[in-house]
Amino acid sequence: MRRLKKIMALVLAMAMTMAMSGNVLAAEAKDLDDGYLIINGNQVVRAYENYENPETGEYVHWTTNVNARGTIVKSFEYKIRYSVTSSSFTVGSTSVSVSSNAHVEDIYGNYASGYSGHAYQIQITGIFSRNLYFSVGGTESGTLSGLQNGGSYTVTIINNDYLSDIYYLVGSGSISNN
Repeated sequence: MRRLKKIMALVLAMAMTMAMSGNVLAAEAKDLDDGYLIINGNQVVRAYENYENPETGEYVHWTTNVNARGTIVKSFEYKIRYSVTSSSFTVGSTSVSVSSNAHVEDIYGNYASGYSGHAYQIQITGIFSRNLYFSVGGTESGTLSGLQNGGSYTVTIINNDYLSDIYYLVGSGSISNN
């Protein structure tokens, strides 16, 4: 009888564990259906190349629009707190120019003063990551080389400096083949 109770307790514990893990898998799948994943606090945009979070006011709009000259590969607008990564795209050169501008806004959309020099970075990742560091206050640009012509890459925008919960990094930029 005692042995039967132990076996029943073990079976019950295993059933509960399996039921709980099913809920976790369902929650992860929901994130996929919503169009993004969150990995270590980093939002990885998947579906439709856009991310919008009405609860926090954050968004990223990606457009892949190789223009008539074949130069612009990816352009973007964003309002983020931490970081966001695009799904993969293809470059048509061994180097790209990255241009970006950003400012800091409060939750009401008002420009926040005192953030000149606030650091952020744009990272292009294939086999290796290449980084450009920018600061708030105007349009900046840089060149990343050593890429594979026709290679697949992702772009990540990273807010490097601390912002309290009522502020966002807001900006736009583009990546162009050289």
